[in-house]
Order: sequence, then C-alpha cells, then structure tokens
Amino acid sequence: MRLIMPNLCNLQGNWIITHHRRCFMKIGILNYTYAVPTSVSGPADIFAALMRTYPVVSGKALDIDFEIDLITEEKGVFWRKPFSENTQQKITKKDVYDLVIIPAMFSTKIEEVLQKEARIIEWLKEQYKGNTELASICVGSFLLAATGLLNGKKATTNWMFADLFRKKYPQVTVEDDKIIVDQGSIYTCGGAFSFTTFMIYLIEKFCGHEVAITASKILMINMHQQPQTSFSIFQFQKGHADDAIAVVQQYMEKNYTKTITVKEMAGISNMSPRNLIRRFEQATSNTPLEYLQRFRIENAKKMLENKSYGIEQVAMKCGYEDMSFFRKVFKRHVGMTPREYKDKYGRGSLKMK
Repeated sequence: MRLIMPNLCNLQGNWIITHHRRCFMKIGILNYTYAVPTSVSGPADIFAALMRTYPVVSGKALDIDFEIDLITEEKGVFWRKPFSENTQQKITKKDVYDLVIIPAMFSTKIEEVLQKEARIIEWLKEQYKGNTELASICVGSFLLAATGLLNGKKATTNWMFADLFRKKYPQVTVEDDKIIVDQGSIYTCGGAFSFTTFMIYLIEKFCGHEVAITASKILMINMHQQPQTSFSIFQFQKGHADDAIAVVQQYMEKNYTKTITVKEMAGISNMSPRNLIRRFEQATSNTPLEYLQRFRIENAKKMLENKSYGIEQVAMKCGYEDMSFFRKVFKRHVGMTPREYKDKYGRGSLKMK
C-alpha cells in the first residue's frame, strides 16, 4: 500500500509506525450518480470524527492523518473535493489514493449504474494498478466486480442481491453469509448500513486494535462479526417458469408442519426423485429438502418475533420434533440460536431498558 510518508511499513498485514512520526493516508470516496448518500458521507464522517476525537479521549495524537476526498466524474474528468470543503480540483493520472471506498447504490439502479459508469470502472482498475486498496459497501460490490478485480476472489454483497451477483459474476465466490470479506487489498461488506462496522474494521486494519476499540467506544459502533444470515429473510424463489416445481413449492408451503419426503414430492410432480431434485435445484438454487428447511426456519423466525410461544412450541409448530435438530438447523441458517434470536427480535426486545 502506498502512503505519502515512508515510515509506515506493512508486516504481514500489521501496520507499524516507525519513529513515532505522523503519516498521511489518502482516502477517496466515490460519489457517483445513484450512490446512496449515507454510504458516501457516513464513512467520511467516521474517519473525520476519529481524527477530531481520538486525541481528546486518548491524550495522544493519532499516528495517521486521513486526507478524505469525495470523488466525482463528469464527462471523463475526475474531480476531488476535500471532505467538509466546497472547493474541488481535477484528479490527474499521478494522483493515486491509498484507499478508495465504493459506496452502495440504489438497488433499483444497479444495471443503469454499471452501464453509465464505465469510466469509473476503468479508473478503479488504474488506481488498483498503483497499489490503491479498494473497499465496496453493500451492492457497491457490483461496481467493484465489474472491474474484473474480484475474479478468482471471495466477496460479499447484500443478501437480497447475492443470487443476481452470482449470475452476473460467476468467477467470484460469493460469501453472502458474511458481513465483511477481506482479500488483502480488496474488501467488501454486506449491507448498506453495515458500513459503520466496516469502517471500524478498516480502522483496525490501518491504525491498530487499540485505535479501533477507542473509535468503537467514541462513536458507539459495535465491533462484531455477526453473519448476514441473522438479518436475512428467505426469498421464496418463485421467479422461474417451471410450473411443476411451483406446484411442489406450494405443496411444501401448505404442509410444512408435516413430514414430507422427496418420494412424496416426486409423486406430486410426476417425476422420478432424481429428476425432481435436479429440476428443483435448477429452478430455486436449493434442493427440495433445503427449501423445506429454509421455509420452516423462516416461519420459526416469524413466530419467535411475534408470538409468545416457547422455543419448543415453535419447533413443534414448524415440523420439528427433535429440539436438538431444530436448534442445529436454525443456527446453521440464521447464525444464532433460537433463544438468541428471540431475545434480539422478539416482542419487547426493542423497548428501552
């Protein structure tokens, strides 16, 4: 990673400040058309707040000064506007950032952004060649993936758009159960408002654990690695044209509290079990039993959120007689136990305490 001052060295991912001298890190935040405003200004606010408040709280200077620019593109010309200032300057080919943040975009505008922002895609590739590190927020990952720089790498994006991402960028391994994926010099995070936790993660990466802990306390942002599965809502994959599979889905959804076998589902669809599994997975990206489990767990989540049922009652009402198996399946799909989920999202969980 290129920094202006030569006294910052990277030893196996740990940034070490030598001679206690102050260094400067150039951060660029793209502000393209249809970028979500909070994921443009929010990251800038977090880094700026750290510079203001860390010396007050810790009694010592921050070893790195962040130079934060908001970056726009107009007719092939790139402009930078220092954060909290009104003046802007042209960006030349010699201007290379240490970190460029790609904000989330409005999800209804993904295709339009990818078509419109060809110059930004090329600029990101050029910056990366100059050792710039790249970080995308939420569906900003689509813009990052369009550069080809994620090919052969792992990435995350918002769980709602993970399937679309997989179709568009099959050479990228999508880990949509994770909120943050770190590939060394390329970082992705899952949700638009998870950028707060993401910035704390990057602060730890560049400034060290002690500074990140202090930033977390100052800004009251949790440092956590809770998976996206704890926030996701199962999408009942109906956007396919296989009518026979749609009939099976309807049958499962109507009878999910009962024991349903693949043989039974195959009989309903007039297919062999093997053919049913193949066509069902092709249509929904899940096997029939995976779909049934996910449908059951989604209903269990709704009961835990809205009803006063106990955990065992919920399990029974969703077709699980074995409590141990229910807990295991629930945690695999949700990332937390049924009790933890009820405590977090159940009625009364959001009341002031």
